[in-house]
Amino acid sequence: MLKNRLRIILDTNILVSFLISGKLNKFDEILLTPEIQLVFSEELITEFISVIQRPKLRSYFRGIDVDQLMSLLMQHGIIIHVTSAIQLCRDPKDNFLLALADDSRADYLITGDKDLLSLHSVNETLIITLMQFKKLNHPPRSIDK
Repeated sequence: MLKNRLRIILDTNILVSFLISGKLNKFDEILLTPEIQLVFSEELITEFISVIQRPKLRSYFRGIDVDQLMSLLMQHGIIIHVTSAIQLCRDPKDNFLLALADDSRADYLITGDKDLLSLHSVNETLIITLMQFKKLNHPPRSIDK
């Protein structure tokens, strides 16, 4: 069993990008490895569901892809109950992600949001793009067999 896997938060814009691009296989390849633990909160899941229901986005992906992505998230992710209140982002709507990062002790918050990226980190969580994450060549923090 793996312990101390990398904890990764995916911003809604990353999840929607995977849906729109139709590259869920890349999602599997990049983020669904034994070394990674996806981290979510109720608020993040609610935001994702709200965004994908927007009529202007619905035409860019298939419902079956949404179902597949949701299934992958539920199988490979954990939900953290957030209790922190962090007010660091210039877009206050994004502060919930920073609180999730703090409470989950995530290693990375992966986003395309410039307001979040401008912070570079929150406590021990690095805030990076998906491209930056893909370029990292790091082993998991600690693996117990």
